[in-house]
Amino acid sequence: MRKISSVLYTVGLVISSLVGLLHFFAPYVTEWYSYIPDAPLEIYASIDYVNFFFSLLLTGLSLILLVFKKKIYQGSREVFVFYAFLVFTWFCRVLITIVIPWPTPLQKWLIVGFLSEFMIVFIPAIYLFNYKKSAR
Repeated sequence: MRKISSVLYTVGLVISSLVGLLHFFAPYVTEWYSYIPDAPLEIYASIDYVNFFFSLLLTGLSLILLVFKKKIYQGSREVFVFYAFLVFTWFCRVLITIVIPWPTPLQKWLIVGFLSEFMIVFIPAIYLFNYKKSAR
């Protein structure tokens, strides 16, 4: 189970970091501003700021957790807390996608994608949580 957990941990964090990196370019590639053409400049700036820091935090946290992979598998409680927060973030993303669906034909694929990513990062969290409990 440790090997599967380790592979899923790495895959999940690589996906998270790629989502974060791609999000830096999302407003421009998908032309977010075309949906609100008459909005004040402050709205555009707010969208840019929120997206930039979301992207920075998701990418940064994912990369930091990849660097600390050895520590988390040695039972580091501090690193596990950060990993648990990332898992919680993906869980919230799944919930909000279901509760407040986007008005897009891609909605079903978004749910599948977000739920898949959540499960990929959740399985190692279960293993690591149980590993920590048995190590005490």
